[in-house]
Amino acid sequence: MKKIALFLASAVAFAGAAERYKDRMFDVSVKRDVIYASNVKHLKTLNSISTAIITYAVLNDGMPVYLFDNETDLKEVSLKMDIYQPKNDTEKKRPAVLVMHGGAFAAGSKNDYDQHTVTYCDSLAARGFVTAAVEYRLGITAVIKDKALTIDSLDFSRTVYRGIQDIRAAVRYVRSNADELGIDPNRIYLIGNSAGAILSLENIYMDKESEIPPAAKNAPDLGGLDAYGVQGYGSQANAVAALWGAVHDPKIIEDVKKPVLLVHGKADSTVVFKTGRPLSNIAAVLENLMPATAASVGALAFHVATPTLYGSYVIDSVLTANNVEHDTYFVDGQPHEFYDYEDYDVKVQKKVFDFLYDLTQKPASADRIVVALVKPSALRMGENNMSFTVSKGSDLAYAVTDLRGRMVKNGVVSAGETVDFADLERGVYVLRVKGERAIRFGISR
Repeated sequence: MKKIALFLASAVAFAGAAERYKDRMFDVSVKRDVIYASNVKHLKTLNSISTAIITYAVLNDGMPVYLFDNETDLKEVSLKMDIYQPKNDTEKKRPAVLVMHGGAFAAGSKNDYDQHTVTYCDSLAARGFVTAAVEYRLGITAVIKDKALTIDSLDFSRTVYRGIQDIRAAVRYVRSNADELGIDPNRIYLIGNSAGAILSLENIYMDKESEIPPAAKNAPDLGGLDAYGVQGYGSQANAVAALWGAVHDPKIIEDVKKPVLLVHGKADSTVVFKTGRPLSNIAAVLENLMPATAASVGALAFHVATPTLYGSYVIDSVLTANNVEHDTYFVDGQPHEFYDYEDYDVKVQKKVFDFLYDLTQKPASADRIVVALVKPSALRMGENNMSFTVSKGSDLAYAVTDLRGRMVKNGVVSAGETVDFADLERGVYVLRVKGERAIRFGISR
């Protein structure tokens, strides 16, 4: 009887034990202001309205809004993230979660509490994830015309593209430091809120230079997708939890099969649930943020134009048509960021936590390599075509370039050694190994 009682007590204790990635298990440490990209060009000259709003915000515990005079006056900045880790955790292949705040691309910060950025980072790190609150470049060009502050849709599009570049750089930084951070480079996930959700979805779906919005190429040219930060690593995350997000063109979704959670209020008029111009209420928001003194510097109204975006309803439709497994949480009658209504803050967080936990129970998603040409005799593709091995030679230089000739991976390899391609993003590449014919191959998701 004693043995049976002891067994039952142990079983009960085991059943009540905390489970990694599901329950809080750890205290959390935070390393703040980690630079993930340096010498990044950004707008410099704030307009008078923004200066007044920022001054007012500092004095009244408000939200700074960054609006700039032009895109020709530039400065170089460093982009930073706060990294949260579970204390005294010995695991070395943990998933990483990057969290992006909202704020209409003109406001917000990585220290945000209202949108639960810090809450997500702390809560997930306590469950065993490595997390990061990511800052990205904020600010829209706005000019005063006829006593109205005017924001053009093309300028707004350029602001979004700068954020896309930044998130890609953040993913590359984390992936390049996988060993130091103790993470699995094939398990990098994003949580985005509003503007951050747009950037997160664009991260996994925009993978070609041809998909860059044309406005980004206007003078001054904002550069390629990976213009800044660490090079030579995959820039796209492995899954996304998008809270009230959208994409600029549903065609970029194509056949991408990465796991996605879409959360959206069906009555959202800020980032529309279906299709339309986002931030239709931004003028009213800016007017509420504008102190009375702002009128004295010449702006009595706001005229804001934004590009058309395609919300969660459209994304869900495309993924369903493509037979891509994904999760949705669409709520009737709810507006943008409906955290504060009833107990939706708890419900939304549970959806996100469950989504991420489920990902940890599945094999890590990785890109499949498809060799388009006959392999040279000295090269052998590994299992699932995710690597290559040379069968002879030593210290052979190799290089992987994209179709524009830009090097994305290089090094040396000897007989019996394996080189992994899991960190490369979707696209077509050329592999060259010293003494062997070049191999052209593609990566599909």
